[in-house]
Amino acid sequence: MNMYYRIQEHPGQYSGSLRATHGAFIFRGERFRDDIINIVVKDVRCMDQKVEVKLQQILVLAFKENAKASTEVSVRFRIGSDKAGKVDLKNYKVKIDAVVNYQGGEKKVFHAVLPMFGLYNHHHSSEQSDSINN
Repeated sequence: MNMYYRIQEHPGQYSGSLRATHGAFIFRGERFRDDIINIVVKDVRCMDQKVEVKLQQILVLAFKENAKASTEVSVRFRIGSDKAGKVDLKNYKVKIDAVVNYQGGEKKVFHAVLPMFGLYNHHHSSEQSDSINN
């Protein structure tokens, strides 16, 4: 699982401005075993108090049967108004609580701290190593 970000200056308009106060974290997952159905992210917490994430629903990275393609979900964040200013998310980290669901009903709960891989781009290479692969 990898994590990227987008910065949003105005609704629907993404840019790279570090002065913007809204954006989205994008979680990109790739199946590492064929029997994985999905990964359910139940909680997202920022490691920096300047950035606030309010997860209003669970995030589900669903994998298509017999497909190796990756899947993506996003969660919006905002930079607290009293802490607004130039916030660079390079080297940023987010803590997640999640569950991997396998075929046959098996589940594996995990907690992880994911590093930021950079600004979101639809063409990110799947050659980057997974942060979570057990």
